[in-house]
This record gives sequence, C-alpha cells and structure tokens, in this order.
Amino acid sequence: MGFCKDCAYFYETDNILLNKYACKHFNRYVKLNDSCPDFIPKPSGGSGCFLTSACVDYMGKADDCEELTALRNFRDKYMRSTESGKTLVDEYYAVAPAIVENINKSENKDIFYQYIYAVVKYCVILIKQEKYEETLAEYKNMVVTLKNQFE
Repeated sequence: MGFCKDCAYFYETDNILLNKYACKHFNRYVKLNDSCPDFIPKPSGGSGCFLTSACVDYMGKADDCEELTALRNFRDKYMRSTESGKTLVDEYYAVAPAIVENINKSENKDIFYQYIYAVVKYCVILIKQEKYEETLAEYKNMVVTLKNQFE
C-alpha cells in the first residue's frame, strides 16, 4: 500500500490549487495522499522501464501512445488478474531499471531498442486480436532475452 503521490500512475494537473491530482489508473482525480490499492512505486531515475524507453525515448512517441496504452491495459486487465501475472509485473519493475541503465551504456543501444520496439509492436497486434497468451509468451521471451544479456 502506498500513496498516489509516490505512484507510477500519479501525475500533477492544473487542479494543484484544489490539492487534487490525476490518477491514470483510475482515470479520475484523487487527493494528494489517498491510498491506492493498486499502488505501483515510481521507478527511480528516469522511467526505469525499457518498454517506455523504447517507445518514448528511442522512437519519440508520447507516453500515452497507442503502444504503451495497449501494453498498460494488458498489464492491468490481463496480467494482474492472476497471481502468476502479478509476479511477472513485479519482476519487471525489479529488473527493468538495471536493464535500461545497461542498454543505455551499451554501444548497441539502437539495436536493443529496435528489438524491444519490434516486440512491442507485435504484442500490440496480438492484443488487438485478443491473443493474450501469445502476447504473454512474447513478453516473457523478451524479458528473458534482455535479462540474459544484461544481468
């Protein structure tokens, strides 16, 4: 349990004078220290997310681009619906910051971000076709590949 101001879903809005902030997860305004049952700590140092890094930093897309929106919905509605899915999400947040850091130090940074973005695009296609198990398999394969390369 945590507070929205420390959550990955939290972002400030124009209602700062009313002490209200927007929550991307619940798609509504929250008071600054409302507890969130789906609290996800913000990664430290940059996004810490190689999916976001590939889409936003490498491809120049917006943080709410089609690809990231589809992946976030998949994470929240499909992956988090099972204990094994929740475990995978937790693992991602544990390993992703180090992977991003190591990719950014790599001379082959462009190749890795191209690879990640290609997997992201394919996963979005699978999500649109409601092939969730295949999406999950592609995601797992990518994470294992990156962990093997950078851990």
